[in-house]
Amino acid sequence: MSNATGLYCATCDTTIPESEFQMKCRQCDSPFEVRYDLEKIKTALLNRNPAGLTESSLLMWKDILPIDNPEHIHRVSIGESQTPLVRSTSLCKEIGIEDLRFKLEMGPTLSLKDRGTSLCALKALELGYDTLCVASSGNNAASVAAYAAKAGLPAVVFIQKDTAPAKIYKMLSYGARVVRIDGDMRAAGKLCGEMLERHRWMQAGGPNPYRITAKRTAAYEIVQQSGGTAPDAVVFPCGGSAGMFAAYTGFLEMLEMGLIDAMPRLIGIQLAACDPVTQAFDKGLDEITPVEKKPSFSDALMNNNPYWGKQAIRAARETGGLFLSVPDEEVADMIRKLGSTEGLFAEPAGAVAVAGLKKMMAENRLSGLQRVVCTLTGHGLNAPTAAFGSQSLPEVVSPDVDTVEAYLNL
Repeated sequence: MSNATGLYCATCDTTIPESEFQMKCRQCDSPFEVRYDLEKIKTALLNRNPAGLTESSLLMWKDILPIDNPEHIHRVSIGESQTPLVRSTSLCKEIGIEDLRFKLEMGPTLSLKDRGTSLCALKALELGYDTLCVASSGNNAASVAAYAAKAGLPAVVFIQKDTAPAKIYKMLSYGARVVRIDGDMRAAGKLCGEMLERHRWMQAGGPNPYRITAKRTAAYEIVQQSGGTAPDAVVFPCGGSAGMFAAYTGFLEMLEMGLIDAMPRLIGIQLAACDPVTQAFDKGLDEITPVEKKPSFSDALMNNNPYWGKQAIRAARETGGLFLSVPDEEVADMIRKLGSTEGLFAEPAGAVAVAGLKKMMAENRLSGLQRVVCTLTGHGLNAPTAAFGSQSLPEVVSPDVDTVEAYLNL
C-alpha cells in the first residue's frame, strides 16, 4: 500500500478516500490534492536505495506516490525516468549566475507532461476507468495519447485549433481520437468537462490530483541531484502553471520533513502574448482573469485560463519569487543560444524559462542568487522551426573540397 492517506481539499479541509476519487471538492469546487503521511515518507526515503536512471520514475519514486498496485507500473511505463540536471558552461556567464543548471524535463514524448500522465494512466487502471482524456495545447495531449496506448486504453484529446502540426501528428501516431476545437484552451477545457459528465473517463490534465503529485517528484530529483540541498531559485515556464505548483508542494514537503533547510525562490515565466498569471501577480491579485491571446510562435504556453495559476502565484509569493513575461523574439533568441552554446535544443515552452531568467537578472528583480535551476520542459523537435521563422535551409553545394572551402570562407 502507498503512503497516501487520501485526497484533501486545502480550501475547506474535506478529505475523501482515493476509492471515491473525484477531481474537485463537491463542497467548495476547489481542486483536491493527494495527502501523505510525511513521517512514513521520510522513513522510506532515508532507507531507500535510489533506483537507477534507467528505471521508471514511477518505480523510483513509488514511496512518495499514491501507488497501491506497483505491479501495474510495467503496464504503463514507456521509459519515463529521472531527467538530467545539466550545468551551464556558457550562458551562466552571460546571465550572471555562478551555478546555473538546466533540468531537462523531456520524457519519452519529449516534454515534462510524462511525469504526470504516467501516474494518471496507472491510477486509471487501479480505479477502473475506461478512457484517458485531456484538453491540451499540445504536449499533454501527445503524452496522454502515448500512455493510453501503452495501458491499452482509448484516448480522446481536445486541442485548440492552432496546435502545432508536429504535435498533432504525434497524437495521431499514438492512436488517439483527436478533437480539434474551433477555439482556444478555455473552449477545449469546457468541452472536455462536459464530456466527463457523460462518460467514465479519467481526465489526465487540469485539476487531476495525481498529475500534480507525480510532477512534484521533479523537486525531489533536483535536491537529490544537487547533493541533498535545494538551489537558491528554480525557474519554470508557466502556461497552465501545474508544474510550478507541483514543485512547490514537493519542496514544501521536504522542508517539513527536514530534508532541506530552506525553500528555493520559485519564479514563473510566461510569454508576453498570453500572460494572465503575470498580470495578476503584478497587480497583487490572487484570482486569474482570462486574457485575450495575441499572436505567438508558441502554442504550448498559450493558456489564457490557467487552472493552477492561483496556486502558482501563492508559490511565488510565499517563497519570495515572482512572475514575469518575455516577448517571442527574446525566447527565439534563447532557443538559438541554448543550442549554439550549451548543446541543448528546446522548444519555446522550455527556452522561455532561461529567457525570463536573463531578463530578470538584467532588471535586477532579485538578488543573492548563486545556484539557480531552469526547467526546460519541451524538446525542440516539438516545434523545430519556431526559432527560425521563414529562414530558408542552407544552399546545396557541390561535393568537392575547393567548393566547400569557398563556401565556408576558409
